[in-house]
Amino acid sequence: MKEKLKKHKFSIFFAFMWSVLGAFLLAYAASQWFSFIGDRGRITKATPLLTGSAFGYVMIAFFLARLRAHPYTIKPLVVNFVASAATIILFVTLAAFRVYFSLSFLLLYFVFTNLWFSAEFFMRAKVALYLFAIVPGGYALEEGNYQNVRLTNLTSPEDLPQGVDGVIVDFHRELSEAWLSFVSRCVLEGIPVVSTDDFVETQKGTIILEHLTTARSITFQTTSLYLAVKRIVDIVLVLGSSPLWVPLLLVACAVVRAESPGRVIFSQKRVGRKGKPFTIYKIRSMRFDSEKHGAAFASARDARVTRIGAVIRKFRIDEIPQFWNVLRGDMSLIGPRPEQVPFVLSFEKIIPYYQLRHIVRPGISGWAQINMGYAAGEVEAADKLALDLYYVKRVSFVLDFLIFIKTLGTMLTGFGAR
Repeated sequence: MKEKLKKHKFSIFFAFMWSVLGAFLLAYAASQWFSFIGDRGRITKATPLLTGSAFGYVMIAFFLARLRAHPYTIKPLVVNFVASAATIILFVTLAAFRVYFSLSFLLLYFVFTNLWFSAEFFMRAKVALYLFAIVPGGYALEEGNYQNVRLTNLTSPEDLPQGVDGVIVDFHRELSEAWLSFVSRCVLEGIPVVSTDDFVETQKGTIILEHLTTARSITFQTTSLYLAVKRIVDIVLVLGSSPLWVPLLLVACAVVRAESPGRVIFSQKRVGRKGKPFTIYKIRSMRFDSEKHGAAFASARDARVTRIGAVIRKFRIDEIPQFWNVLRGDMSLIGPRPEQVPFVLSFEKIIPYYQLRHIVRPGISGWAQINMGYAAGEVEAADKLALDLYYVKRVSFVLDFLIFIKTLGTMLTGFGAR
């Protein structure tokens, strides 16, 4: 959607110029910080630090630009996380290769990148406001806060507000001749015309299920290249972080066993990629007989959850055994959350295109989990499906990285944990 808007081109130019200006300021600070910058003989030892700083700065600008393609993402927390992560990675890399680095310069680099890109965020929030006019009828857009967007409803084809940045049209409804002429006039005058589907997808990060057709479902087909790389990254991250999560797993299992009798590791059949069932593993957070009456949805104050179980759920500690599912290839670190077999069989009968969420591997965390809390029924399941399909359609490293950032926030706040 944004590619059609006039202000979007200026936004790209603004981000580029802001990054270039910041690069010059950072280069000037480096020249003042290292007095030997002009000495060819001594500058060699600082080359890895300066090169790494420059590369890290470029990656911060690149990631923030790509993250802006997704709704409700570029917030101070995300900006600061990306900038801080770049500094930490730079420090760890220099230390691992035992090359020269300056802690004071890295501190300056950390403070500057956080403040500089945060300033860009606040400036963008003030000036990058779009005005959209809505052609009446069709899908009703919800009232609420949108990302740098203000909406106004059109009442007549002859009444187009001044300074409008785009017109939103639901192309799934039949327009009258007057409104068809109005849309054609907008195209002729260079006013961007945006479909309701594109607007909702860009602003809300979800799919309008009522508008989904067999023809549109083809767009959810994913390329195998990134999914192959994603699989390798999953394995490396799980094995590389094992010294951290294995001791935590053992402690959690011991505490759960001490609180209540029964098996510590809970297993359950879930539906995975291409609709194939697999066995998922979790640390038991409920009473041992919690499902004696069959599968049931989890709720915010589920009486089946034990006291220790509530704690490990809040911080997602109960999900640690699923690292084994990741290594086996049943799951990924990021993807749609796998549902129980009985629920899937039921949802496939009443929710159109529910099977599309099985195009990719299910994940320990996902887009629906970080944007929505509990799903305790068919209506909530449909809402989560719309979010999952947004992920399936746009799966990428940047989106996975964003979900990882917001998952950390979920672990700290407990929102969405179950």
